[in-house]
Amino acid sequence: MRIVWTAEALDDLEEILAYYYLEAGPETAEAVERRIISQIEALCAFPERIRNSDRIPNARELVISKLPYIVFVRILPKKIIVLNVVHTARKFPA
Repeated sequence: MRIVWTAEALDDLEEILAYYYLEAGPETAEAVERRIISQIEALCAFPERIRNSDRIPNARELVISKLPYIVFVRILPKKIIVLNVVHTARKFPA
């Protein structure tokens, strides 16, 4: 199963990493990136394990452990599409 990132999701991730880079340094930003990416990649084994989204039709929500982020994905037969990476304090979609 392939993982495909939308431009919007890549922008979300870039903003998150820029924030951590400026506020906590490059090591923290890299650790945050590894955690988010690894948890998304882990979906390939069993993508249906995450909950259906009440916020985005036909999407699922992956709560990133130990970080305040939710990743919205759409699961198709041969790929997982990463739609957004959103801070849990943000009202989404707005």
